[in-house]
Amino acid sequence: MKKAFPVLWRYALVVMTSCALAFFISQNIAHAAEYSNAEITKPSIYGVAGPFVVQTLDLAWRDESRNRDIPIRVEFPSAESSAKKTFPLIVFSHGLGGSREGGVMWGRHWASHGFIAVHAQHVGSDETLWKGLKLREIIPNMKRAMSLENATARTADIKWMLDEITRQQHAGRAPFTNVDLGHIGMSGHSFGGQTTFAVIGQTNPLLPNMFGRDDRITAAIAFSPNARSKMALDKQYGSISLPVLSITGRNDGSILDDGTKLEDRWLPYQTMTGGNSGHKYLLSFVDGDHMVFGGHPITRRPETNRDRQIQAGVKASTLAFWKATLNDDSAAKKWLEQGDFKATLVFADVFEFK
Repeated sequence: MKKAFPVLWRYALVVMTSCALAFFISQNIAHAAEYSNAEITKPSIYGVAGPFVVQTLDLAWRDESRNRDIPIRVEFPSAESSAKKTFPLIVFSHGLGGSREGGVMWGRHWASHGFIAVHAQHVGSDETLWKGLKLREIIPNMKRAMSLENATARTADIKWMLDEITRQQHAGRAPFTNVDLGHIGMSGHSFGGQTTFAVIGQTNPLLPNMFGRDDRITAAIAFSPNARSKMALDKQYGSISLPVLSITGRNDGSILDDGTKLEDRWLPYQTMTGGNSGHKYLLSFVDGDHMVFGGHPITRRPETNRDRQIQAGVKASTLAFWKATLNDDSAAKKWLEQGDFKATLVFADVFEFK
């Protein structure tokens, strides 16, 4: 009789363990099924194309003062589809090795809802680093291009572009005649995310020439942001006083073996001040990798249903953010902050704000 208790205890332990394993397996299966669904669970007006027909214009600009070419792509609502005279401006800066086609997936979506998106191409850290070259040449090229010189040049590109858009408007050149210069958003992916922070108020006393806030910018989105320097983070990001949305993913880690971790991509949000300094938002997708946030077709690997789900979430959240910040749209702000957007996310996605 005394031996019966250990036997019964072992049997009960096996049953409990089996039940626990079954529960966790069932949860993982449910989450896997959820991830395989290509649609957001609750589609909204922010995730679908807007009412405006979008036109595309490629231009080759040149800053003569720096002897520097700046190719751009403009995505804008066509005159035929809109009776509105002006639209907020959004500038996009591509990542390392990108081009003016970077972020076009986002820009076209924004333009269909009444924004003008201008996509910059930064010579020296653009697609010339890899196009037509052998693999053994590409990696060293890319690593060399992650330089202070290029970071500084990118910042100057953005400021010159805003000056040039103003000049184009005064000269009566479309579509810049339709830009609302009082409502300007800045955005960028990866290296472009660093460029974004550099022009909205990030500071670093050791690198004064790389940074410099442009007061014309009133809101910003950083895709795959990264706090490369960990020195005095509260001072680097604490003075940013406008609304910022940071977007990343759990698999958005090291690029070119630079040691970047997901935690590094959360640091700008965590060290910025919210509230009266402008609301700060963090959106992190559980399966999101670096490429999915670039805003262009994924070519380095097969595109998945989860990629399309993440892209839909990015379109919806960024549009609502721009509407709330550049259009002062209270309905968009409410949708973003009061649970409607968060309800569209899958298990383990993170969305928070302060």
